[in-house]
Amino acid sequence: MKLLTTQQSPQPQSAEVQALLQQMRDVHEPAAPGWWPPAPGWWMLALLTLVLAVVAVIWLRNSRRRRARSRYRIEGVRLLRRLDISAPDAAQTANELLKRVAVTTYGRAACGNLTGAGWLQFLRDTADVECPREVEDLIGEKLYSGAVGNPAEINTVREFAINWVQHHKAQIPLQTAGEGGTAGV
Repeated sequence: MKLLTTQQSPQPQSAEVQALLQQMRDVHEPAAPGWWPPAPGWWMLALLTLVLAVVAVIWLRNSRRRRARSRYRIEGVRLLRRLDISAPDAAQTANELLKRVAVTTYGRAACGNLTGAGWLQFLRDTADVECPREVEDLIGEKLYSGAVGNPAEINTVREFAINWVQHHKAQIPLQTAGEGGTAGV
């Protein structure tokens, strides 16, 4: 065996082969996929986001409207809670606050001129709140006779007023709308 010590030169290539070799390029990777059009999952995510945004806007708008419609209730309860029951005119002040809330809700024509038993009946008809005997006595009779009432009675009136403000109906019951009450214009 004879060792090859000489390098053998490659055989000359034909022009055809050389032209083909010159056309060869490195392996190139395919182009990155474009961002448009998105995959179906992205469309569903966009639709879900849009639906959730619409639902959130509707919920916030309705929540704001509910809060605005019940603002008078919140203010009425706040004023009633701040009422000093030891003041001589505390019962009259509680009654006035109750009347202001009622006039705000039902209008002056429905309850603005009611007093005594007619006013108590209106309060009973417009809320499913039990009216304690102390409230009936103080608002129905003592308030107009000049009697002051003790702090326990006034506290009962205040608690009834707070309960009525929080739970009164937003619409006038049909039976009360037709009744004129005890006082006229």
